[in-house]
Amino acid sequence: MPHFKTPMVLVLAGLPALASQPAELSFSCAQVRSGSIEEMICQTPALAKLDQQLAAVYRQASAKDSNQHPPVLRAEQRGWIKGRDECWKADDRSQCVTTSYRLRIAELQAR
Repeated sequence: MPHFKTPMVLVLAGLPALASQPAELSFSCAQVRSGSIEEMICQTPALAKLDQQLAAVYRQASAKDSNQHPPVLRAEQRGWIKGRDECWKADDRSQCVTTSYRLRIAELQAR
C-alpha cells in the first residue's frame, strides 16, 4: 500500500466546494442554481448532513405509507421543499434551513 505524505485534504483543497460534498444528498449538487438554497446545502456540511438524515427518515416513512392513494407523503414532501426553498427570504438563511429540516425530520419520525 503506498504511503502518501500529502494529506488528502490538501489535495482536495483546490476543488470546488460542490465536488467535495457527499453524493448521498436528496438532490444533485451538479444541477443546482447559483445562489439557491440547494447550493447552500451542497456547500455547508452541517446542512448536507441534515439533508441526508431527512432522506433516510423519509425513506422509512415512505415504506410505511406505501399503500396510500393518492401518495400523500410525496405531496407533503414537495410542499415542504417549496417551503424550505423560501428560506432565501430569511435574514439568517442557514438557521431557517436548519430549523426547517429539524422540524420536518421530527414530523416524519412522529408518524
